[in-house]
Amino acid sequence: MDEQELDSIYKQTLSDELVYMTKSAIQEYISTYPHAFALDVLYPHQPREELSVLMAKMTQLYQDITQHYMNNQVYFDHTWHWTLLWRQQLSIKHLAEQHGKDKVIMAIHPRARTAVRHMFEQDLDGYMQWFPWNWFSNMIFIGAGGFSAVYSCDMNPTFEILQTTKMALKIVDDKVLNEISVESKVFAPLLFHGLTVCESTGDLMMVMKLSNDGNLEDHMQLLPLGDLDLKTITGTILRLAANLADLHNAGLCHHNVHPRNIICTDSDYFLVDYRYSTVAQESSSVMALTKAVYGRLPYVAPEVRRGQYSQKSDIYSLGIIIWQLVSKVIFPSPDVLLEGHNYKNNHDDDGDDDDDRKKEQRRWRRPESHVYRIDPVPGVPSWYTNLYVACLEPLPQHRPTAQEICQALHPIHEQLDYSVPLPRSVTEYIVARRAEVADFLRTYAKLKGLVSVSASRLFAQNSLPSTLSFILLPYNKLPFSAIWNPL
Repeated sequence: MDEQELDSIYKQTLSDELVYMTKSAIQEYISTYPHAFALDVLYPHQPREELSVLMAKMTQLYQDITQHYMNNQVYFDHTWHWTLLWRQQLSIKHLAEQHGKDKVIMAIHPRARTAVRHMFEQDLDGYMQWFPWNWFSNMIFIGAGGFSAVYSCDMNPTFEILQTTKMALKIVDDKVLNEISVESKVFAPLLFHGLTVCESTGDLMMVMKLSNDGNLEDHMQLLPLGDLDLKTITGTILRLAANLADLHNAGLCHHNVHPRNIICTDSDYFLVDYRYSTVAQESSSVMALTKAVYGRLPYVAPEVRRGQYSQKSDIYSLGIIIWQLVSKVIFPSPDVLLEGHNYKNNHDDDGDDDDDRKKEQRRWRRPESHVYRIDPVPGVPSWYTNLYVACLEPLPQHRPTAQEICQALHPIHEQLDYSVPLPRSVTEYIVARRAEVADFLRTYAKLKGLVSVSASRLFAQNSLPSTLSFILLPYNKLPFSAIWNPL
């Protein structure tokens, strides 16, 4: 063993010792001031200190630790040697190792105990942290995911001196416990960090990373059309396909893939909202039991109307998104489809061809002119068209898997130049479709009133409108492996 190898071992040993020292110092601080972390039950009989005293002690602790690193000539990384060590010591798993699972469960707010017990059962406790409510401030309602309200907020952890982090809080119900399980297994700890309880309402809330760049549908609506670059688009598809591949490899189906459930944060994309995710083999049986479908049109695959759901149904939804990334079509409310569905089933035409309203209604129902139609986008490479057509094949067995999409698209993405602007014909298509939708919404609003935004909703299985007739694509009707040829 030469001198360089000995020096490397010495530095690593020294670094490990400093990390151990930091963990011990953090543990001592938590046990001395447990009320700062809402852990009084685990450390009884400790006196409460004023906030100013807590902050002074924390500042001194931080300065002492950084000085130790400096004295030993070891680089101090704030994220790795401070923030993550604090999160680790405050993780539900670490607290359970110190005090026992039952004691930790009883120490948590009563509204959170079922969720924490669920985390232990699902082996999620290593990623999850308990967050005191007094760490959060400036809550702003930003929308609803599924049936749960979502808020943005500032988080000021006791251990972060004069640092504020933007986070998101989502109210938890029994369905969201499923989301906790799925999201943590597949993507933890990228998005979901832990739990807190609102002191004023008693609501249990997920603490999540805030999407600082909105969702994918927000991006598709932007003007000017600055992201009409093929390299950017293929990168986005690869990220989304990789998200789905991770989920499917875990043996799960998402059940609600659409652009608003894809958030962009730190220039990366994440699939969210796993409230209705199920084990792949159980998806169809769950639908057969409930006779209900939760989703957003037109992202619901055609076989779902027959009570069949599989991982290939998620691929169908992804295929719509791949088409949207070049068409930029944003679909209006599903009320448009529901109105046409009810008309088809119940309307008795009285033959009055001079009624302008009826003429307009009939025009909306023609597939070739319907605002929900999906047709080939001119000017995109043939391999791109082949990709979204394959994902939208009517028969699930003809669609690719998420892993096959990654394998097929990755070499193409790597070979593309740094920037590959799409031709003028794509822009012209986008402008024409957007004008068409705007004109439709104005006319529809006059006849029917305001059009609500397109959103996920619960449908009775036998009343779910079919969108298959609006997909005007040249299907291959063959397995993906038989038709894929990027050249």
